[in-house]
Formats: sequence, C-alpha cells, structure tokens
Amino acid sequence: MPIDKEETIKQAYKFLKSYHSLVKLSLGGQDGAFEAKAMELLRVIEAFRDNLDDVRREIFANLFTKRTGERLKLWQLYEALDIDKAEYERLKAEILLDFAKSYRGGVLLRNVEI
Repeated sequence: MPIDKEETIKQAYKFLKSYHSLVKLSLGGQDGAFEAKAMELLRVIEAFRDNLDDVRREIFANLFTKRTGERLKLWQLYEALDIDKAEYERLKAEILLDFAKSYRGGVLLRNVEI
C-alpha cells in the first residue's frame, strides 16, 4: 500500500517534537519505567541524528534537539548551510520520512486511504 507522505511527515514531526520532554523524563526522579523508556527513545533519536550527513544533522538538530536559545533562525540556517528554502523543505521532508521508516519497523508510516 502506498505511503501518505504528508501524513507520515506530520506524524514523525509530532513524535520528534517530544524530544525535550523525553530529556526531562530521563533525568531521574520519575517512575523507573518512564525513565527507562525515555532513555531508550532518546538513544534512538540521537543515533538517527548522529548517522545523518552534516547538512541533514544540522537541520534535524535545529528542529528537534537544540534548545530554544541555541536554534538558528531559518535565514541563518539557510546561510550557514548554503541552501535555499526549497532545498531546506525537501531535506526536512526526506529526514522525517527516513526517520518514520526506520523507527520500530515503520510504525510512524501512514498509508494512503482509498
């Protein structure tokens, strides 16, 4: 069945936006199961990030893993990576689709509704 790329991208984006909440959960003081699960998910996200090339890694980090004060504004990111908005959007979609496909055998993938 064909993949609904737009819905898959949205699903992966929502999942990855939980990164900072997972960091808080992994710091301790939580129920052991929550802390362990948060640490597991952080390892998966960070391993994915670390396996990206430099440009994709910077886009991924700027979207999900950098703290608010550390993030570049889009125009700064375009300049730093020597890309334009169209290339940024293409790379972002590619990163999110790749993550969705790789995470737990593709559980984030959404199929086209017929």
